[in-house]
Amino acid sequence: MPTTAPDSRLHVAVGILRRGRRYLIQRRLPGTPCAGQWEFPGGKVEAGESPRRALARELDEELGVEALTARPLMKLPFDYTHARVWLEVFVVDSFAGEAAGREGQQIRWHTLDEIRGLDILAAVPAILDALSEAAAPYSGK
Repeated sequence: MPTTAPDSRLHVAVGILRRGRRYLIQRRLPGTPCAGQWEFPGGKVEAGESPRRALARELDEELGVEALTARPLMKLPFDYTHARVWLEVFVVDSFAGEAAGREGQQIRWHTLDEIRGLDILAAVPAILDALSEAAAPYSGK
């Protein structure tokens, strides 16, 4: 199975760190596209790198944590004005270390509803919907 993004999109691994019903988000730094908006941590998948390996590297670089478990949530193509991306999103239920904004970014732990009330990147609502659906109890339908 190829790990490259289709349609020449920028391939990005995204990690959703979870503690109970709270999820870690970070604020984009000044001088970056969409500065000041909130996003889930992650970054570019380098050539020859698997999305899981990219996720591990990015979580260490950005937050100083080691993902102990990461399960796939979704794959999402998204077009921003500044980039076309292919997001591979993972839920990180267990990790080692205490998360900190190693690159100077603010981080916060919020519920899904609290995140929806923030100034978030345009792709984040689709991820929140997928998280909500994954967490919903089985309805028997």
